[in-house]
Amino acid sequence: MSKSKPIHEPNFWHGMLRSYVGLYIYTFYNRVTVVGKENVPSDKPVILAINHQNALMDALTVHCTLKSQSVFMARADIFRNPIAAKILRFFKILPIFRIRDGIQSLQNNDAVFEEAIGVLLNKKRLAILPEGNHFGQRRLRVLKKGIARIAFQAEERANFELGLQIIPVGLDYSNYINFGSDLLVHFGEPFSLIEYKEMYQENPQKAMNTFMQDLRERMIPQMLNIAEESHYKEVELLKDIYIKHSIYRKGLDSTHTTVRNNSQQIADKLIAFKETNKEKFDAMAQTGKEILTDLKKLNFRMWVPAKSYFPVFWTIIGSLLLVCFFPLFLVGFLFNFPPFYIPVLAASKIKDPQFVSSIRFVASLLTFTLFYLTYLILFLIFISPFYYAIGAFISLFFLGLVSYEYYTFFMKNLARWRAFIYKKKENPEWTRLVTNWNELTAQISNLN
Repeated sequence: MSKSKPIHEPNFWHGMLRSYVGLYIYTFYNRVTVVGKENVPSDKPVILAINHQNALMDALTVHCTLKSQSVFMARADIFRNPIAAKILRFFKILPIFRIRDGIQSLQNNDAVFEEAIGVLLNKKRLAILPEGNHFGQRRLRVLKKGIARIAFQAEERANFELGLQIIPVGLDYSNYINFGSDLLVHFGEPFSLIEYKEMYQENPQKAMNTFMQDLRERMIPQMLNIAEESHYKEVELLKDIYIKHSIYRKGLDSTHTTVRNNSQQIADKLIAFKETNKEKFDAMAQTGKEILTDLKKLNFRMWVPAKSYFPVFWTIIGSLLLVCFFPLFLVGFLFNFPPFYIPVLAASKIKDPQFVSSIRFVASLLTFTLFYLTYLILFLIFISPFYYAIGAFISLFFLGLVSYEYYTFFMKNLARWRAFIYKKKENPEWTRLVTNWNELTAQISNLN
């Protein structure tokens, strides 16, 4: 695993690309909320312990929300292709070998861990996803001990005077797949290994086990942790319904941290209720499934029954605005549809849902870069003076954003019209949807 240049050393081209990708992340997501970034010191060695739910996006989002360059550790199977291995090395990613990669391959971890320890001894930042692989549920799974091994060996080399800081990091996505969803990156308070020094010197295994338990307890508050396996989908569905209801009917602040905190409270109440009132919980879950079925039949999102009432006057105003802005939408759509649609097509056959957003992100980054670079060259060739060309190029980018917002507003206004018509005609599926919604949210609201 020896390399001519240590992986922790700053790389100019890596930094340039990271900055570009970081800017694009703020376009790919509608809102990126970063909390606790001040907890990450710049003058001490750091291990970031990150929950892992959304494949490549977990590493990218943390990597690009911090200023200095981090070294990441990822599963070794993505390094099998030699070209991919070089690219990943350029992105400062080290492989971790697992049993599934072959028993013989585990010995490679010795050299990898040595390099990871070297990162910390040089007072740089190492990012680890201690769950080992991604999983599309909002809960923290069993943590792998590799992070403890690296942390303690680094401190042991420095006689526990390294000052290594362990920082729990929680990621929460409003939607794992969709472009324009919201992202929360939450950096917790750092802690050190000094409190485990005596225990480690007496019994290393006990110290590492205690550290892993403490790390888990510190990671959970940074994320949404629905600690329920057997009825996870039911709890999440009921939680989603009530949170939408709270935002549209009760005026709940829609900032990501507030939504995350309220989601945790509701999920905990639902889990506790299930333990003591299993039959009633099952009945609530069945109502939730009926709501989901009617939403799919009517082609509605949850915000529609959550809001329920749609004044026809404002719906008409919305329709008139759509007519007025249609020319701007059309121009933005024609120039931006190909680079927007190609990533969607590229990800359409991905079987693992958690890889969809990663494929869309990387593909859209490449396609938008290629298309917009082509547009810039063509504008500079055919439009003069050059500042007109630059102005047209910048306008095209903003027209792309306008066209996306226009499409979103169009779909919402269309849903308002359909809901208004269904209500007037007393459509049975709409009536059942609203009735079930009101009854279920009232039941959840009354949970102890």
